[in-house]
Amino acid sequence: MFKRVLCAAVSCLMLLSLGGVLGVSAASENMFKNGNFEKKLANWQTWSNDPASCKVEFAKGEGVDGSGAMRMTNNAPVANGAFQYASMQYGKTYIMQADVKYENVSSEGMGLILGMTMYDAASNNIGEMASASHYGTSNGWVTLNFIFTVTNENAVAVNAGPRLWFCTGTVLVDNVTISELTNIGAEAESGTFDLAVSETPNKFSTIGLGAEWDPKLLLPVNKERGVTDEDLELIKQRMDEMGLQCVRMMIMPEWFEPQNDDADPKAADFANYCWDSEEAKCTLAYLKVCQELGVDVMLTWWGAAAGDWLSYPDCGDWLSAPNDLDEMAENIVTVLRYVKEQMGYDCVKGVILQNEPSYSFKVSGGVVDFDYYVQYYKTVDARMSEAGLDDIMLIGADDAQSLGWYCRVYDELKDVCDMFDSHTYSWSYDTSYLDDLIGEFVHGRTDYSTEKPFFFGEFGDGSAQGAYAAASTETYGRGLFVASMAVNSLACGASGLSYWPLHDVYYYYNETGGDNYGLMSMGMIGYKTDGEWSYRPTYYAWGLLCNYIPKGSTVYPVTGDNGNLIDALCVKAPDGSYSLIAVNRSAAEQVVNISTDMFDCEMDSYLFAEDKLPSDGSQIASDGKVSPTDGVYSITLPAYSFRVLNGKVAEQETTAEQETTAEQSETAAQDETDAPAEGGCKSLAAPVAALAVAAAAAVICKKKKD
Repeated sequence: MFKRVLCAAVSCLMLLSLGGVLGVSAASENMFKNGNFEKKLANWQTWSNDPASCKVEFAKGEGVDGSGAMRMTNNAPVANGAFQYASMQYGKTYIMQADVKYENVSSEGMGLILGMTMYDAASNNIGEMASASHYGTSNGWVTLNFIFTVTNENAVAVNAGPRLWFCTGTVLVDNVTISELTNIGAEAESGTFDLAVSETPNKFSTIGLGAEWDPKLLLPVNKERGVTDEDLELIKQRMDEMGLQCVRMMIMPEWFEPQNDDADPKAADFANYCWDSEEAKCTLAYLKVCQELGVDVMLTWWGAAAGDWLSYPDCGDWLSAPNDLDEMAENIVTVLRYVKEQMGYDCVKGVILQNEPSYSFKVSGGVVDFDYYVQYYKTVDARMSEAGLDDIMLIGADDAQSLGWYCRVYDELKDVCDMFDSHTYSWSYDTSYLDDLIGEFVHGRTDYSTEKPFFFGEFGDGSAQGAYAAASTETYGRGLFVASMAVNSLACGASGLSYWPLHDVYYYYNETGGDNYGLMSMGMIGYKTDGEWSYRPTYYAWGLLCNYIPKGSTVYPVTGDNGNLIDALCVKAPDGSYSLIAVNRSAAEQVVNISTDMFDCEMDSYLFAEDKLPSDGSQIASDGKVSPTDGVYSITLPAYSFRVLNGKVAEQETTAEQETTAEQSETAAQDETDAPAEGGCKSLAAPVAALAVAAAAAVICKKKKD
């Protein structure tokens, strides 16, 4: 009903020496022709959404060491790309590099990036990936690097190259290369990794692990297919068993206010709101479940649907920014008050204004208006405060993998928003250097927005097949991927993640088959067939993580040489229990030794392995116990698996002196994590001496059809 593949900025690989830092060799020679522009612009193609406002030309003698180069110039914030169709194949990983010197790149859009696009046999764009956004003016020549994997099995053609994407500015480009990288996980041999739990916890405790749960299950389109109220009860039971802590839930203003209630945006007429529309009833039923389970809800006012009284009639998409901020603020506050005062629910903990506004917050002419977006938040913040709703967080950014948008929103709204979030649909369990890719994506945000928690509002892998399906949905590998995603994200400072979505559901029915017939089919729980729901590997993986990384946990990163194959994390739950999580992304068995002096207790072991998963929806049971030897927990991990160890130190009395020492240690650790990070988004463009990777992949954005 509302997803489409869209480009977005992620992050880039920055290193001084590719071979020396990565420790691998490229498996092929340069797949680009004339990447050094010795033959001027031969072999290069260009594309722009507005050719009159940009140009690509040969720059004689302006390249590195006086060689030729390609100059790209944007006189308006348009898309301008140069590319070649290299022979890239599904499932393989590549690194693209380019020497660039740029000037006055504006902060609109994605800025200067390296990007790639995949096409199917009908020449449809089925996914795009991009490097980090670079803005401003470089200090001479710098090298950009971008690792990516061709993630869509339907891709028959792939192009790649430099882009000035929806921004103004000038860039000189030279020495563009693209080479295949070896899959280090597939080639790994068995070994032993010695790691250690950091004594310094992350600054923010966890806000929650959750999932998207949009109120559609009880709509007629699903009831006509055999769904009943009992199915909602079953989903409720599974949410409880999974230990799901939060949900992100869409809401549209017309569900409750199909027409303007009255002419006064400052005084809502409850009688003219619609509390019994099919969507309103389903929303309230979902909130009842969350209230009873103690699941936190982040409500997302998706936007104003085209044709709705609150939309811009010429926005050029199915969704626009609200045309009247005061009226939209009234709608939001009225619904929140109804839920809280009339229903008696306090499960709504956060509000997001506009889904993926970095591309969807469109006003007249289809233009994304950033200043209007900032005013939107300030207007709603004031109205919520007047209504006594200050206990509900405002969550900002919600970007579609646009680091530039995230940073601009933080700068403008850090005194308004309580938390900031981003979306990503990238990578796969077998993506080489996955830990570094995730880490750089997260650090690009947590190192910038140091005063507020960062949350993944949506995530999935990079195997999208159109709007409503993904190639990996049923696979074991997707389950392993969500574990890597959670462990690496939390280790790098994220405070939580929300998987897209909880279960399959029809948003609508399209009898022609478009958009997967309207069935959102990437859920952890598969759609009811022959009276039964199915449970995918992601369900078991996410349930294991949710149960042992509860809300409010303190996160301790695990340090040491992981070979880019092992992901590890330690958390302390509010009840005082500890969990160690270790993921093996290689094709060989590995032994992971994790040392710590924070706890010393026997721990229950839970294994996520392909041949060990339940099939009936029950959660993974313990397969034994692990005790430390001299402060070291030795964990054996089969190929492509992960383990969770969980245990609690026996309670013992502490002296006043011990309590004082513990307090002093905790305060010192907190002071260290509170230290402000240097630099910001623009500083990420500078080369670094150590591996600081991130990659990109297709972002799944939202689309709706009436």
